Amino acid sequence: MDKKARPMKPAGHGVSHKERGLRRTLFREAFMANGHNAPAAAKAAGYNDGDSAWSAGSRFRKELTASGELAAAARQRAEAAELETVRTLRELARIAYGDIGRLFDADGTLIPLADLDEEVRAIIASVELGPDGKPKKIKLWSKIDALEMAMRHAGLYERDNDQRQPNLALQVVLVDPPKKPE
Repeated sequence: MDKKARPMKPAGHGVSHKERGLRRTLFREAFMANGHNAPAAAKAAGYNDGDSAWSAGSRFRKELTASGELAAAARQRAEAAELETVRTLRELARIAYGDIGRLFDADGTLIPLADLDEEVRAIIASVELGPDGKPKKIKLWSKIDALEMAMRHAGLYERDNDQRQPNLALQVVLVDPPKKPE
């Protein structure tokens, strides 16, 4: 029995244009708030868990990226928070290239925190003070995480992936195949 191919249902089938617009807005807000997790954002916008949320999330992410809405929303949030790209990258570079040796003087004694310059203080995540009020434990930000963020920003992962070429498929064609005995 031959089955006729059914036409695909348009995206958002069964949902009014107004409802789809609302879901798209809810998706955008949830996507920006949750660290760009598309399926979770689609679920927050009213789609079912599983395949429905995954496909809706993928579709909305592509639409919002193509229209520039995600970039515009990110810019608005950065401006509202007074985030500056150059300053943010500078802070990231301080952590990525920070030197723990600059926390100590020539004798190996910890330099008082108030005497450390801004570059060195940037690598410190937290300080635990002892009963005498002196630093007992200093935790630094992860250099590896900072380097990975910097690599992502610089597009180094994509460049590396572009350098990898797909495997070549070779086809061998015999020019003069041997003749069959008669």
